[in-house]
Amino acid sequence: MFKNNYIVWNQWLSSLLYTVLLALTLPPFLNAKNSTNTIIPKPQSFHAGKGSFTLNQQTSYYSDTALAKRAIGYLQQHLKRNAGYTLKKSKTAKISKFLFSATPKKVNKAEGYRLTVTKNKIYIEARDRAGFFYAVVSFMQMMDAGIWKEKHAGKKQKSWNVPVCHIKDYPHFAWRGMMLDSSRNFFSVSYIKKFIDRMAQHKLNRFHWHLTDDEGWRIEIKRYPLLTKVGAARGPGTKLPFSTYPAMRGSKNKRQSGYYSQREIREIIAYARARSVEILPEIDMPGHAKAAIVSYPKLLQDPKDKSYYRSVQKVSNNTINPARESTYIFLDNVLKEVSALFPFGYIHLGGDEVPKGAWQKSPAVKKLMKSKGFKNNKEVRAYFFSRLDRILAKHHKKMIAWQEVAKGKAKLRNNNIFMAWKSPKDGYYLARKRHHVILAPVQYLYFDQQYVRSKKEPGHTWSTPVSTKKVYSFTPKASVYINGVEACLWSETLLNTHIADYLAWPRTFALSEVAWTEQKHKKWSGFQKRAKKGLKRLKVQGIHYRGF
Repeated sequence: MFKNNYIVWNQWLSSLLYTVLLALTLPPFLNAKNSTNTIIPKPQSFHAGKGSFTLNQQTSYYSDTALAKRAIGYLQQHLKRNAGYTLKKSKTAKISKFLFSATPKKVNKAEGYRLTVTKNKIYIEARDRAGFFYAVVSFMQMMDAGIWKEKHAGKKQKSWNVPVCHIKDYPHFAWRGMMLDSSRNFFSVSYIKKFIDRMAQHKLNRFHWHLTDDEGWRIEIKRYPLLTKVGAARGPGTKLPFSTYPAMRGSKNKRQSGYYSQREIREIIAYARARSVEILPEIDMPGHAKAAIVSYPKLLQDPKDKSYYRSVQKVSNNTINPARESTYIFLDNVLKEVSALFPFGYIHLGGDEVPKGAWQKSPAVKKLMKSKGFKNNKEVRAYFFSRLDRILAKHHKKMIAWQEVAKGKAKLRNNNIFMAWKSPKDGYYLARKRHHVILAPVQYLYFDQQYVRSKKEPGHTWSTPVSTKKVYSFTPKASVYINGVEACLWSETLLNTHIADYLAWPRTFALSEVAWTEQKHKKWSGFQKRAKKGLKRLKVQGIHYRGF
């Protein structure tokens, strides 16, 4: 008993000493110059001083909170790879050079942090795991770019100079997202991890994973094995379309397949959470569902339906029938597994681009409309999502869907979220109607579009070009119902990771600053300078980016 009390007393004294040291050593040496600010996204407050702190093998750290564990581990991982050592943990704050402290009263915003670098010590304060992680990311961005190398060859760098500064920082928006489409073109587990890691390096915190569409079902569902046995393959000898409009790029004369096992998905989720990234899975329905339909046509289609229709992308008969009870049994079972797999509180259910003509000649839909008094297909779709929302509630999840779902008369819970992709105006309209909204407008945040209109550029041309400067110019209006922003990287043209990286970077730099930094602190000229430093970090990571 005495020993335990002594340990607690000693830890309390160490924490108190740390707080006193911090109060005594903070900012008289600082000035307002920003010349050493290389951080993306730009912090809300950055004050530079004179001189630098040298981190080396003799640097020790002390933490008074378990909340900093992931952040410390992230720094240690990079030091071990690129410096050949890790920082030793001190028993007390007094002898440590690198101090981590939980200060919820001083850092009063979620994901916020305070980072102070003096010539002799480094102080990081935060209130949650994300805050500590983002403080370490900012610290690492001020180190030599070599700290970001994924593979190290040759002589390792032993010391790292970090400029003296004081930062107070927090995010402007809670939702800072990036969507990657793994359905149209499949990406390996290793690439998904790299994609998430680069998001985290720039304080993006929501990975929207588009896992199903017409061209492929990419998530293992144990109850329905044909979804991946049949629905994850396309090309010769398969039942799935290969060419869509806008046309899928690449060779169409060979079979392509791929999906993520539940074990792999759990591995990716753990990887993301260690970097303060939550994963939003998307199971697209009722349109964009050709892969599911060819796998289980008897469950998802009306056998007497004589309708023939094509989607905007020219895919025929790709829409789940909403009038069959087998549809809801199937989707309940699928969402049960998805809910158990993903810890995040939301599942994206798609809802966009239901083709004209779908269900037009379905006896089951006509019977449903007559029994419910529905006048058109919009009301049928509203019925579909009303039932899906109840299914999600049963599995303790909330719904995210594209904006089309919000414009119907579906009976939905108030805590659902809608993604406005057609224009910012649509998003603001939904917010005025007291819907929670994520802004993902094609004119600013669709990264599948070309940077500039040119035959030499990869990417789509069906919408307007989206340059890095145009991304940066997006100024989302503040509202209690605007949850945040998200960029979308659809993959019809992503034949390889080089193209994916090219279309993502440096636009993602701009996205991170739109999402994180308050508008009054943003300036294009300053962003350009910091982004050029950011490109050096991308280069050492082997990322095929586009120059300015």
